Amino acid sequence: MTDETVFDQYPLDQWKNPDHRIMDRFSLVGKKGFVTGGAGGLGRNTAAAWAEAGADVAIVDLPRTRDTLEPLAAELSARYDVNIVPLYCDVSDRSQVEALKTSLIDAIGTVDIAFINAGVNVPGDDADEPYEVWQKTIDINLTGAYMTAQMAQHIMREHHHGGSLIFTSSLSGHNANFIGGGPSPVAAYGATKAGIYEYARYLAAALAPYGIRSNAVSPGYVWSGIFDGRITPEGHDLMIAPVPMHRFGTNEEIASTVLFLASDASSYITGTNIQVDGGYSVY
Repeated sequence: MTDETVFDQYPLDQWKNPDHRIMDRFSLVGKKGFVTGGAGGLGRNTAAAWAEAGADVAIVDLPRTRDTLEPLAAELSARYDVNIVPLYCDVSDRSQVEALKTSLIDAIGTVDIAFINAGVNVPGDDADEPYEVWQKTIDINLTGAYMTAQMAQHIMREHHHGGSLIFTSSLSGHNANFIGGGPSPVAAYGATKAGIYEYARYLAAALAPYGIRSNAVSPGYVWSGIFDGRITPEGHDLMIAPVPMHRFGTNEEIASTVLFLASDASSYITGTNIQVDGGYSVY
């Protein structure tokens, strides 16, 4: 790039081009991606959002989720006329993650966008956390994310294009969140989610020269199927009491944030964490 052209990379008023449409930056047409933890509420909603935006998507989860993933993939493929495939992998198993790399290339050709979302949360006694609970949580949430991200960014680099990695962190990775005057008993989960955010930041610096962005999303309290029949109106009000917006979030509200980070609308964003928590984190 010559001295005369160095500034040409910074257009000032793109809207003046009659063919320019800023909403095109939110499109995923032509992109290929995968979602881990795809059978869960956030995984399903993100796969649907990406499909609606035009991406081909591999929805990844454990083999026991086959009855969820296969009809989901078929429905999204038919509705949005894109290639949606179910793939199966235990992200805590290194050999399975290595095999997933081959399966992804065979199924969708490459990886431009990756939502690294698989995780578990096993509440317990924070002061006397059983080793087995701690290790399982680390293996899936943190080591699994590391192996999955490595696999994804290797595909991006080998295929000589940039990409976007999006990790699921959590409100619990930033706050020892209190419910009813006491902390939630999720120390192992919170520790892994804090680690996820830091890992995303380090990858952002390491992968920027390759055109690969790395960011995290931290959901707050999100309404999901696990609450059906398990929470009273009083329990609901207790949980949302510290939330300034005074309600739960929805899976689609998180998925739309993931869509933004996957798209070119966020092309100058890397190494950050978006807290989608109704304002809980302002305190």
